[in-house]
Amino acid sequence: MNMWKKITAVVLAASLVSACGAQVSEGTVSDAAPEAAAQPETEAASGTRGQGGTPWTDYDLKENISADLTLSPKDDLYYAVNKDWLATAQLPEGRSSLDMFDQVKDNLDRRAIAVLEGTDNPDSRNVQLVRTLYSAFLDWQARDETGVTPLEETINRINAIKTTEELTAFIADPDASFGVPALLDFGTTESRNDASRYVTALGQTSLLLGEATEYQNRTELGDRMYESRLYLVKALLSRIGYTEAQAQDLLDQAIAFEAKLADVCYTSMDQYSPDFDTRINNVRTPEEIDALMTSYPLRTILAGHGYGDAKEYLAFNPGYLDRLNELYTEDNLDAVKTTLIVKTALNTAALLDSAAYQASIDANNILSGASGRQDDRVAAFDMVRGELSSPMGQAYLEAYDYSELKQQITDLCMEIKNTYRTVLEQEDWLSEETRAKAVEKLDHLRINALYPDKWTDCAGLDLEGLSYYECRKAVSQFNENVDAAKTNGKVDPELWNLDILEPNAYYNPADNSINMILGMIGDPLYEAGEPEEILMGTYGSIIGHEISHAFDTSGAQYDKDGNLSSWWTDEDYDAFQKRAQRMIDYYNAMTAWEGQPVSGDLIQTEAIADMGGMKVLLEMAKSRENFDYQAFFRAYAGSWARINTFEQEQYSLNYDSHPLAYLRANATVQQFEEFYTAFDVKEGDGMYLAPEARIAVW
Repeated sequence: MNMWKKITAVVLAASLVSACGAQVSEGTVSDAAPEAAAQPETEAASGTRGQGGTPWTDYDLKENISADLTLSPKDDLYYAVNKDWLATAQLPEGRSSLDMFDQVKDNLDRRAIAVLEGTDNPDSRNVQLVRTLYSAFLDWQARDETGVTPLEETINRINAIKTTEELTAFIADPDASFGVPALLDFGTTESRNDASRYVTALGQTSLLLGEATEYQNRTELGDRMYESRLYLVKALLSRIGYTEAQAQDLLDQAIAFEAKLADVCYTSMDQYSPDFDTRINNVRTPEEIDALMTSYPLRTILAGHGYGDAKEYLAFNPGYLDRLNELYTEDNLDAVKTTLIVKTALNTAALLDSAAYQASIDANNILSGASGRQDDRVAAFDMVRGELSSPMGQAYLEAYDYSELKQQITDLCMEIKNTYRTVLEQEDWLSEETRAKAVEKLDHLRINALYPDKWTDCAGLDLEGLSYYECRKAVSQFNENVDAAKTNGKVDPELWNLDILEPNAYYNPADNSINMILGMIGDPLYEAGEPEEILMGTYGSIIGHEISHAFDTSGAQYDKDGNLSSWWTDEDYDAFQKRAQRMIDYYNAMTAWEGQPVSGDLIQTEAIADMGGMKVLLEMAKSRENFDYQAFFRAYAGSWARINTFEQEQYSLNYDSHPLAYLRANATVQQFEEFYTAFDVKEGDGMYLAPEARIAVW
């Protein structure tokens, strides 16, 4: 995943946080884990959805898998390699998807939970913090005794507000308004013009229906989102004196108010447009912000949250700020209050008692198609690593030694980085001027393997004796203070500011780094002693993928220092865009199932990186004697094995910037002659693509 997309995402709440963890983000449905509850019988259950795709069947959907069907790697590499796993794998309780990286995570979860539930290192400050929060999550007796009182108290405070002046004072008080949205997101981020320093970013709010376009033409996904929101709002508000009819009316009023904001919000498709990075780079001075925000008291609210001294702002969406300013009036006070009540209920449901928590699981089920309930201990760990990522990562490393693996992955990254130089030097469509700049950027690429040497200090955080809700509030305020302290400051490149136990890898344009973090590395994808072809087909291809993000349609706009700066000649960039368009057109011609086209525009950056990563690994393979290409391609296809509920697959198809798993395997390998040679693929085979039709950008 390209983490810069998280930072510049349409919903910014998840990215504008500190390294110790995440704040409660408005519009969330659950506590970053469970998704359960059984669903009524649907078309998907009868196997009538998800059929009729081209050029391959979507075998991420179990409905399409038949034990009697056997395919050759010549016709469908993904299915041929993964058939047995796809046929036997079952979604665990509370999950809407399962893939190889989930299985890596499951193994790490067991080790991490052993740390959280063990007795070793009792004097470690990190261990004390994470164990306290973990135990508070699981103390259902105490949570049930508290019930929904915290939510009721917050909603009572909102209802008591009589003027916009009182509303401003409330939003500007982080203690009083914990879990309440400010109608926009804010926090520090790296300047696009000078990535060595922080600026205060201002972003549009997350929306109840998820996607701005849903407010004009409601789709099946929008209906599902509405149903999920309605279920949870009814479940929560009915416990504090509202009837279910009143709860639904509040939700409908909130959506009606948001519709006035939605038509100026960026969409998912906007976010993945090549010009998006330029569109969001809107630098504003405090004086310019004051002139723009004459009704909405932005600077007062920022000051209350610790960002009052900001000397420069990055206004991701000036049109949104302008519209919010228009709407923040006494005439709209009731509508704003209603929106805050609804979103506060959604934000805090999973922080309350067992009934509210289960309701959040049931609501997520409606969205994802999952059933059952994830193990509470796993959910508790996921919450801890999200909220206290720095101390959780350190506590884990106090128990387990990964120094040898860190060196192994670092060495692999270095070799792939060096091989990428050869790839760039062979690109005959690049001019010498652009090639020199590309190589310069590659030479400055940072490699962050597994874990950092420097961590965010959370010594000032004390959770002893607090309820779970109070713990989350304390962590949120601490994290905001840490983030606010960066205002106008310089970026410390030694601080990674991420959750090293997350199953993820990414390229960060802000410091021109690839990050192969601990949470995604382990069995069953690769175990010590396996042939090198397996390591190269799995993690090697991922490393190559992440390096390629430095040269995708987004990353190519940033220079070696992480600044948004053109380093291409006009002719070369035009040629690059034409090559990218061929790839977009190729994916646009595919369908996942009948009536559901693939969007090449949405997935272009990730597809470019997949193919770029494959190219560099195949270049490396040339230096290996007797390299087993079949084993390499099988390992690559096997690493993407995945099953999804129909609901999850449909969501991914419409909003995820990554190609669907079966396409990541098949469409990527068919661009390279080594695949055709390895499996003797000929014209007429399902995996065949004529040389003139192959569309790898690099």
